[in-house]
This record gives sequence, structure tokens and C-alpha cells, in this order.
Amino acid sequence: MRKIILMLLAISVAQHVSAATVGPGHVNGEITNLTSVKAGLLISIENSVPENCTSGSSFMLIKQEHSAMVSMALTAWTLGRGASVYTDQTATGYCIVNQVDPAE
Repeated sequence: MRKIILMLLAISVAQHVSAATVGPGHVNGEITNLTSVKAGLLISIENSVPENCTSGSSFMLIKQEHSAMVSMALTAWTLGRGASVYTDQTATGYCIVNQVDPAE
């Protein structure tokens, strides 16, 4: 019985530990901050951005006209679930999101 309890405890702790993983055009992790601006929804994943985003901002922009991606990001944030966010390369302004893939 003790082994089962310890195993369940280890699994629950492991599920709550998250760290963003960053690649050349994507970042995986939990959406930790968001805000809206005229242009759309700004999201931050554990203050990390993909390597192709060199503007210095930890926020990535989902343009207003991409309502499905905005909805997906808001749902992931509300549920506290992770997401993989793919971006277009940019060196100025906010990094532009071109895909939001929720983590299971």
C-alpha cells in the first residue's frame, strides 16, 4: 500500500513540474500570461519564445483575425493546459503566431 501511495505522489508531483522547451520556430509549455491589444491576443509561455523571435519581447501575437487560434489559446490558458506555439520569424515587434496546438 505504501508503494502505491508513493508512486501516486511521485506521478502527481511530476505532472505539476513544467518547463518550456524552445526550438527554432516553436515553444512548448504552459501559457503563463496573456493580454489583449488592438492587433490581437498577446500570449507568453513561461517567459520563453522560439529561437526565431529576436525582438526581445516574451509575448507572442495571435492576430485578431485568427479567431480559432485566439479561442484555442484562451481555452488552454483557462484550463491551465500546455500548448505548442509555432511562429513566423521576426526581429521587430511581437513574434507572430501561426499555429496553436494544445497539449494533452
